Amino acid sequence: MTISNELARPATEADIGCLYELTTMFTPELQVRIEEFETRCRGLLNDPRWFVAVANGPNALSGYVAVQDFGLGLRGSFCVGRIHDLFVIPTARRSGTGRALVESAFAWAKDRPSPMILDWQATPESVLFYESLGFKADYVGDFPECPGFTLDLRQN
Repeated sequence: MTISNELARPATEADIGCLYELTTMFTPELQVRIEEFETRCRGLLNDPRWFVAVANGPNALSGYVAVQDFGLGLRGSFCVGRIHDLFVIPTARRSGTGRALVESAFAWAKDRPSPMILDWQATPESVLFYESLGFKADYVGDFPECPGFTLDLRQN
């Protein structure tokens, strides 16, 4: 199955350099050396438990999403997934790019072999974005300033 829409598409190894630039903008304080990033990114792109999608901008990539499927637990008939990263460059925000990336992540999660509960945490700046998609922020947790969100796909 092809998971893409007008704005978002699955990332390829050709995108690794641009992904590095985007992650550097997203969290410069957590950045790894480019060589380590390339190795990690290649591993994720080739691992079926991971989904990385990018959004094309006018001159370069304008955003990305990275999602992981942790698989089935010992007691349940569903798996747990996590959106680790969703980042859109400031000039592409409010253009539908974030929505397209999230929708591509949701489509991937829905297509997994087992039903999934997908969760993620939001930065304070992105809470309104997720709420505009119909999600309710959960402020209980380790980082109340970065609330959690959940998409339960067990019934879909």
